[in-house]
Parts: sequence; structure tokens; C-alpha cells
Amino acid sequence: MSEERAQPRIFYGWWLILVCLLIQAVGFGTSLYLYSVLIGSIGAEFTASRFVLMMGVSGMLLLVGLMSPKIGILLDRHPIHKVLTIGAIVMGSGFVLMSFSSNIYHVLICYALFISLGMAVLSPLSCSLLLSRWFVRHRGLALGISALGTQLGGVVFPPIVGYFNAAYDWRVTVVGLGIFILLFIPLLVKLFVCDFPEEKNLYPDGLSQDAGIDALAAVKTPTSKPSVDVSMRKIFTSANFVIVVAIVAFMSITYSGILANVSLIAVNNGATLARGAFLVSLLSLAGIISSPVLGRLSDVLSVRQTLVVLCASAVLALLLFAMATDYTMLIPAVICFGFFGGAVVPIWSASLSRLYDSAIYGRVLGASSAIVYSLAALAAPTIGFLYDITGGYQITFLILLGVTVLLALATTGIRQPGQE
Repeated sequence: MSEERAQPRIFYGWWLILVCLLIQAVGFGTSLYLYSVLIGSIGAEFTASRFVLMMGVSGMLLLVGLMSPKIGILLDRHPIHKVLTIGAIVMGSGFVLMSFSSNIYHVLICYALFISLGMAVLSPLSCSLLLSRWFVRHRGLALGISALGTQLGGVVFPPIVGYFNAAYDWRVTVVGLGIFILLFIPLLVKLFVCDFPEEKNLYPDGLSQDAGIDALAAVKTPTSKPSVDVSMRKIFTSANFVIVVAIVAFMSITYSGILANVSLIAVNNGATLARGAFLVSLLSLAGIISSPVLGRLSDVLSVRQTLVVLCASAVLALLLFAMATDYTMLIPAVICFGFFGGAVVPIWSASLSRLYDSAIYGRVLGASSAIVYSLAALAAPTIGFLYDITGGYQITFLILLGVTVLLALATTGIRQPGQE
């Protein structure tokens, strides 16, 4: 009979949630959220057009999408801690190299070749796979809490980097940022990241031996070659994959597109840009609350029910936006919209982890990331284009609302694992 494993007072997986939160805060906070802060100073030196400056963020998101499937396969076949360390080294080196740029295109190349890789690795792609091995019963809650890092990074890094930009120079700032990433993430990973619970003589969720053996069997993934050999083509043509990713991709488009236009929507409703900026903060706060709440809900409901709840919250937010005629009416719309947006990442990760074998979860998540990030890169300019040709946002809200309702109905096509 196997020996009972002693369970610590605080399950180590909960500490890993904090580690993943910090990793994602750095991955997203120094790339996506920090872009507008850095590029303002960089663009002023090189006198680049607004179009050229925005090419950086669009290109970065597109490349994250293109790289994600390959990274997902690497995560399935190699230790997660090694992939995280390499991603941090590449990202940190990219910021250091950026300081030597002699024109704006050198900066854009650094974002395309280095920063994008770091963002793709230090993201829910790696952290969701890691936490899915440590949690089974509380997986949605774990993913929801760790996903707070993507928003925490947007709260912490911009003001700090903005201060250094003003006090010194953007070149000094990016060197400091690069050195921080090169030192902090590899050290954090080396000290705390363990790929599997048994590496610390534990079972998933902190379970006892009897319950833990079954849970451990459900999450154990070989580090060399997946036990389930599934081609990327089969993943992309899976009905469950198509439905879940269609919903998540469209929710991401809706969220990122409207997020980029929230301040302008406020101005259209008679507010100042300063009051519009307050709405962005309010939106982020609502997302911080909803991420663990709806993440936990995904542990209780079926995948189909969870996706319907996500779509329903988006429909309510879009209805409130469409009916808003002044700034006061925008406040409940923004709160509801932020609540919906904060749930997208944890529900995305949790849904796929419940529908696919753990041995191919990395490549499934990577394949979905390719679609989600690539389409999200086009969201803001598309909504801007619709505004230009219609003179307002009402048509955009109605189009998004109609598609969301159709996607909610499409959840009826989701099948339990093994039924496809």
C-alpha cells in the first residue's frame, strides 16, 4: 500500500496561484498595458505618425497569436519552468536592446521579435496549464484569481514607468525594465514553480491520498511526448473547439474594442476625457471582482452553462451601452461590461481544460490563443471604422449584441469529452 502523503496546512498550489498572478502581471503589464506609456515618449523623439506608432501594438498581438500554437506544443512537451525562464530572458533582452534604437522601426522590431514572445509565454497560456495540473475541483477559482495579474499589471506598471520616463529618459526606463524582467521572473520561477504536485509529494487541490490519486491521474502529463497524439488539424476542426473559441474570440473582440473606445464613448455622451478615464478605472475594478467570482462559477456549472452566463453578461452590458444617453447612464453599463470582461480569460481556460485531455491542453490553449489574439488585434480599428461610417456607436452595439445572442445559442452544440 502506498504511503499517505502529509498535507501542509496551506496547500502549495495556492502559493502557485500568487506566483502565476505575478508572472501574468509582468507579462501583460510591461507589454500591452505599458505600450501607450512608452510609445508616447519614443514617438516624440522619432516624430513618427500615429499610424506607425500603433503598428507596434497590432503587430505584437498578431505575432502573439501566430506563436501561441507552437508555444502550446512546447509547454506540453517540456517543463513549464524552463519555458517561462526562456520567455523572460527573451523579453527582458528585448527591452534592453530597444534602448539602442536609432529610429522607430528598430523599436517596432524589438516589440515584434522579443516583447511579443515574452507576452505569449508569460501569459494565461503557461499559467493556466500549470494551475490545471495543481487543481481539479477548484480549477476555475484558481484560474480566476491568477488572471487578476493581467489587470494588476495594468494598474501597477504604467504609473511607475511614467514617473521614470519623466524623471530620466525612455532609454534609461526600458533598460531598467529589461533588467527587472531578466532578474525577477527567472528567480521567481526557480524558487517557486513546480510542474506537478508529486514533485512536492502532494496531490491536486491538497486532497488526501484516496481522492488525490484519481485527481493526480487526471492531470498527469508526460514531459517528453504527449500520451494522446492529436494533430493541430484535428483540434482546429473539433466542434467543441470551434464553438468555445468562437465565443471567447468574439468576447475578446468586444471587450478590447470597446475598452479602447470607452473614453470616446463618454465624450459622445457629454463627458470630458478626464471623466472618461475614470470609467476605464471603474471598468478594471469590476473586472478584478468578476474574475475569481465567475472563475469559481465555472467549477459549479457545466461548460455550456458557463459560456451562456458569459454571453448573457455581455448582452446586458451592450444593452446598457446602447440605451445610455448621458454620462450617468454609462456608469452601470461600464460596471456590467467590466464584470463581463474580467471573466473572459478564466472561463476560456477553464472551459478548454474540462473539454480536452490534459496531455494536449497546452496545444489546445495555444491553438485557441492564435485565433483570439489575432482577431483581438483588429478590434479597435474595426470599431473605429464603424464609427466613421455611421457617425456613432449605436450600430456597433447592436451588431455586437446580435452576434453574442447567436453565439449563446451555438452552445447547444457543445459535447462532453468523448462524445464528439
